[in-house]
Parts: sequence; C-alpha cells; structure tokens
Amino acid sequence: MLRVNIGCPIWTHDAWFSSIYPPKSSNRTALQSYSGLFNSVECNSSFYHLPNQDTLKKWRDSVPDGFRFILKLPRSISHSGQLDACTDELKHTIDNLSLLGETLGGVMLQLPKQFTPSHINQLEVLLDTIPTDLPMSVEVRHSAFFQKGEQEKLLNQLLLSHKADRVIMDTRALFACEPSQYTGDERELVIDVQRKKPRVPTNVIATGDTPVVRFVGHQQIDKCASFYRPWINKIKHWLDEGKSPSIFFHMPDNKDAPWLAAAFIHDYNLTYPDAPLPALVLSASQNSHQQISIFDSLSP
Repeated sequence: MLRVNIGCPIWTHDAWFSSIYPPKSSNRTALQSYSGLFNSVECNSSFYHLPNQDTLKKWRDSVPDGFRFILKLPRSISHSGQLDACTDELKHTIDNLSLLGETLGGVMLQLPKQFTPSHINQLEVLLDTIPTDLPMSVEVRHSAFFQKGEQEKLLNQLLLSHKADRVIMDTRALFACEPSQYTGDERELVIDVQRKKPRVPTNVIATGDTPVVRFVGHQQIDKCASFYRPWINKIKHWLDEGKSPSIFFHMPDNKDAPWLAAAFIHDYNLTYPDAPLPALVLSASQNSHQQISIFDSLSP
C-alpha cells in the first residue's frame, strides 16, 4: 500500500506533555502518545547512540503495526572516514534493528561534509551490504554533489543502481529567518541552528522508491508555507508514480514541529481534497489535549 510517512525528528519534548499528549503522559509513554498522532519518526537519537535490543523491542511494542521508524545509522559508521571498513558493523547494526520488525521503515546514512567525490567507492562498498528489502537513504553535504556536474551525476547513478534514495535537505525556510529580528534566547537559538544545519541547494530527485525530505522550518510557522507548498505537488507526484515518500518537519525549537506538520497536511488536503492525507489537528492551547490521528496510511 502506498503511504506518506509524516513526522518529526523526536517524539519527546517537554512542551508536548502539556499540549498535544494526553494527560498524565510521561517520558515512558511518550512514544506511544506520539505514534497516536504521527505514522513515522525520523529517529535522530540512533545517530549518537544505537539503542540496545531491549529498547528496540520496547519501541516496537509501543507503536501500532503501521508505524514506521526511519533510523539514522550511527555516526561511528557515517563519520568513520572509512565506510568500506564498516561493513561488519553495519551488518551487526541492521541485525539489531531487525528487532523492530515491520515497524522498521528504513535507515538513513547522514554523511559529513568531509565525504567528497573521492570517497564514492567507499559508499558503493557500504551500499552493497544493505539488504535489498530495506529502504536506504543517503544524505550528502559536500558542495560538489550539488553542482549538477559529473560528480553529482556519479553519486545519483550509484544510488539509482542500488535503489537507494538521496535525502533531500530543505533548509531554505530556516535561512530565510533573520536572527536580528529576535532577541535574547530566541535569537541565540536561531543563530545556533543556522550554524549547525547545512545550507545546501534543495536538489529534488528520487533515486529510489522511498524518497525522504527533511524540511527545516522558519522560526515563525506562518512564514513556512511558501517554502513547503512545492512539496505538496511533489509528494502527490511521487505517489502517482507508485512511490512512498517520507517528509519530516524540523523547527529551530522542535516544540513547534507538530504544528508545522499540521499546517502542511491542512494545505495538502486543500490542494488534493479527493486524495487527502489523514488530518492532524493540534490545539494551540497549552491546556488542551485534543488528539486526532494521522496514523492511517494513505491509500492509492
């Protein structure tokens, strides 16, 4: 069944316990509460520390069968500087992740800026290790992969040959945010996030059947729409091609990310009322606990 994976990069934020999660929710039940709203998560925590087997089993048992985890591979692999020497670690990692069962929706390899076209053969060795039935996506950050030249073409051809998707990082809205418009902690937050996120062109390409978009919003949600609206048509186009895309919503402070996702879904459904995404309605009130699920997959 075709589906759109929609979610955030985290499932726990202090602000969510007093807004979108049910009363008496806690860190222990946060994943269950999150999976009652979203059908997927871009799991960033696995980049820093791969969960142990007991934790993976708890994650699997906390979510509905149709929920999907998209996990970043550990930085001990992606940032090793020797991808071709990490095949054993990769196999071990995937063996552990298989404990998630059907809820494992894919893995993401986020490569550092230091990964250049001269390292492309290392990536090929690593991709050869990935099981063919496991959706794989690769994020690159070196400028040479964004210049529409032979080096970018070689990367795209490699990904196409392995049916691996190229992660599309869209930070345009984030960098349209002027830090000088804010003061105090809010200004420092914007500066810090702009420093950490890559400012790379948004090259739109699907080299596999499960394209992944990482959308990083403006500090003010109402200034995000002009940047996310093109993704409405692209997501529908991918669905019409028989692909199952994922789009994950980030904010400078991710406490607002669910509301950004809700705005996108609202505008998508206005654009395609005959093929809507399941609605996500979140109260802006910190004292409300209204939940409306977007759990169900999108039918073709």
